Amino acid sequence: MDIIEITKNNEKQYLEQIAELEQIVLEAMKKEGRDGQLFATGKEDISEYIHSEENTVMVATDEDGNVRAVTYVTQGQKPFTYNDITKYFKFGSDYKQYVRTQYKNGQEYKRDLLDIYKIKIQGFEYAKRRILQEHPEMKNLQEFLEQEISENGFHEKSELREKINRYMSEYILQNFDESVQKKYEQFYWITTEDISEEFGKEIKDTNIQIQEYERFMQSQLEYEEILGKSKLKIYEKPTFESQKYYTANTNNAVELDTYITSPNNRDKGLAKIIVFEAIKKHMRKHFENPENKEIFLCSTLHRDNLLSKYVSEFFGLTDSLFVNRRQGRDREVHICRILREEAMDYLVSMTDKIAVLYRYNPYQKSISISTRKKVLEEQLRYEENEHNRLITAKATNKKFNGINVKFIESKLQKVKRLKKAIQELDQYRGGENYGE
Repeated sequence: MDIIEITKNNEKQYLEQIAELEQIVLEAMKKEGRDGQLFATGKEDISEYIHSEENTVMVATDEDGNVRAVTYVTQGQKPFTYNDITKYFKFGSDYKQYVRTQYKNGQEYKRDLLDIYKIKIQGFEYAKRRILQEHPEMKNLQEFLEQEISENGFHEKSELREKINRYMSEYILQNFDESVQKKYEQFYWITTEDISEEFGKEIKDTNIQIQEYERFMQSQLEYEEILGKSKLKIYEKPTFESQKYYTANTNNAVELDTYITSPNNRDKGLAKIIVFEAIKKHMRKHFENPENKEIFLCSTLHRDNLLSKYVSEFFGLTDSLFVNRRQGRDREVHICRILREEAMDYLVSMTDKIAVLYRYNPYQKSISISTRKKVLEEQLRYEENEHNRLITAKATNKKFNGINVKFIESKLQKVKRLKKAIQELDQYRGGENYGE
């Protein structure tokens, strides 16, 4: 296999194949009963990824130049747009309390809370004008909203809400400095309920500013309906310290957006290999700027999609939230943080891991016996834990929700292969017979 980055120079050679692979994988997943776990990316969107300096498209091709795997890795999206995973961690009472601690007193906090909400209203008005200009057949946004609902409800890929988020963030970037942009991130999830809770009895009839605001909101029913229906839900309390993710944003977060391999020719580890090549590129470029102190790796997936879960966890994205981000499908969002001083160790360890487990070692790096054994033993522990988890889930959940039976046997076979590889490594100190 050759690993190739797709650019505007070689796009014509591979774009059709990439789009075709998307459809092949989508149909294969449907046949496996995994409908809805992948949203196919169209040629126009793939091309947009290719032409963007912030995003990366990598493919693996066989000896005949056929595309067998592809990944899209994204970074630098506009703040709080559709695919911005970082916003899910900046939500809830803990985050609100964290934001409060950034202020000297409650008065300043309340002032910014209200000011940013007003700016959000302005951003919404800007977004509404843009959308209606693009869709002159619609008399107003409510008509657009009702059409979407009548066609497929508040679905996962709502064109309306995606555009609202995108244009609102565009308005913020064009009209305000970094200070306001940061506050827009901090107060992204605020609603009229938050305003009422904060001001309570302090809202007085003589306050003209508040009166104007309340009258304005009464006339913005379409805004309330859109945001009310799309409010984030987090189903499970985080089992990790989420505060370390409060500084994540679109500039310092890298999203493992899509990684697919041909169902007719699945080489072990191929998706992980091309994802790693993209991660390396983004990390190296990110830390070229000495002011960048950290980077976040993110992904979003369906809880049913164990293959995506395994790829995410392979790269250390072990902290996750189970969320409903609209009235669409429930999703898991995964994340990890890598500090600047940890970045080189991370890349070295991942290089060793992929070389040992999947024999991908393009620069013929020499890997010691002890390192090989360490990698195999760590992977063995992971596979054993996952095998046990799947068995427990099958026994306790009669519907076997989110667990595909075939994975239990697959994990058992991996455990056996890893044990055998460790045994061979112990017996043959030359270390030629290793791998998953």
